[in-house]
Amino acid sequence: MECGIYTISKYLKGKVRNINVPDEALLSILADNDLAPDTEYTEVSIEKKELCVADLYAWVALSPTSSSRVSDKDAHWEHSEGGETMSASVLNSYMRMANSIYKRYGKPMVGASKWGMVGRGFHNIRNGRDRNL
Repeated sequence: MECGIYTISKYLKGKVRNINVPDEALLSILADNDLAPDTEYTEVSIEKKELCVADLYAWVALSPTSSSRVSDKDAHWEHSEGGETMSASVLNSYMRMANSIYKRYGKPMVGASKWGMVGRGFHNIRNGRDRNL
């Protein structure tokens, strides 16, 4: 393991297991939170860290459910990576985790519309109570 400065970028990449987060996605999350990718982890407030994590979870939840598979083969040697599929329940879990962080800091939640179709016509589906996605 490489020793050195533990940056906010490394922290965020470590928060999502086995998910390849493109640098562009990570940079946009950091830019939205006014952070540089090489900012030390200890210099970032808890609120900013958690909001970055929420943005990352929302990015994962809104990403495609499967990734393409890349294979290399030569004689008797074979290697492949990717080709992962995430279920809707896993994606919903990421969205719930993101929304719980957003709610804690009074930020607008993602995919949590207050109005929707219930029975006959449009109604307030929240009714002042929390609902799972």
